[in-house]
Amino acid sequence: MSTEPEEIRELAAILESDDLWVRGKVYVQFKRALEESEMKIAELEQRVARARYKHEIARRIHAKATDEETRKDWEIQVIVAHDMMVMEEAHLEEETERADYCRTMLAEIEADLGDKARQYEEILDAVEWAEEAWEDFEDWEEWDDWEFDRWDEDEDWDEDEDFGGNGGRPDLESPR
Repeated sequence: MSTEPEEIRELAAILESDDLWVRGKVYVQFKRALEESEMKIAELEQRVARARYKHEIARRIHAKATDEETRKDWEIQVIVAHDMMVMEEAHLEEETERADYCRTMLAEIEADLGDKARQYEEILDAVEWAEEAWEDFEDWEEWDDWEFDRWDEDEDWDEDEDFGGNGGRPDLESPR
């Protein structure tokens, strides 16, 4: 009788085919890249909207300027705001192209993997979660130096009762 959970045996059976494992890992990488790209797109859309608004405000102020020196100053501001807007729009376009690329790759990989695509995602998420749990424990020296305390400081207990009236300290000279 095996002590391994059924999930481990299923995972081992899936992993036996290295080719499928490689394709599954590529699927998950593109899935994650698409998720990251979509988050960036949402942020970039906000940045583009702000840049367009700043450009529009600078143009309005430039149009209202009456003296020549103020108009020249605001003309520079309009140019700068326009350049920033164009730059943000270019970043958005690049990220949109990246997301489209990921979507296209994912569609083809999903067609190739069929029903296994979702399994790979779940397996790799579980494996990555376990790896991240170890990576999150940053201070291994602290772990090595940590001494186990025989008494739980948070526990409420009567010190005199546990150690024969020595104020919470064990009486090492007299046997119990």
